[in-house]
Amino acid sequence: MNRTQSLFWLGTIFLSGLILAGTFLAPLLQEKNPAWSAFIYHLFSSVCHQKVERSFFWLDRPLAVCSRCLGFYAGFFISALSYPLWSRRLVRWLESRPSLILVAAIPLIVDATGGLLGLWWTPLGIRLASGILWAAFLPAFWFRALAELNRTKKSATDRKPLA
Repeated sequence: MNRTQSLFWLGTIFLSGLILAGTFLAPLLQEKNPAWSAFIYHLFSSVCHQKVERSFFWLDRPLAVCSRCLGFYAGFFISALSYPLWSRRLVRWLESRPSLILVAAIPLIVDATGGLLGLWWTPLGIRLASGILWAAFLPAFWFRALAELNRTKKSATDRKPLA
């Protein structure tokens, strides 16, 4: 990993870790700092329905996101954290198959459809697992996108102005 890739990786780990930690921070702060707790719950409400019956609890309070969203954040963080350990062959294989994101989304789609139609209620652990499964593929595409953006930016700054 070169210096730029390392910085992208560290930045990704920091931000995704901060988001993941925030899901646990909201219930932790509820008693000692309710204003900050409410602020964190509010931030996450823009990306998650936060239904109590679909959420894990910590300290007798629901996390700031539902179990599936927790899976998204945890899956992305864990996968991104382990990314430097992935073989180059695996990374190339994943990058050449963007349809894997859709395949990994099938459990999410089936579960959501069944739930909306009232056919079943999925346990929290399965919701968490389906979120982790889908998000685990994302870092391969995330880091590739960052590399492409960096190359595009670099080539734009290398061009000499017409005189």
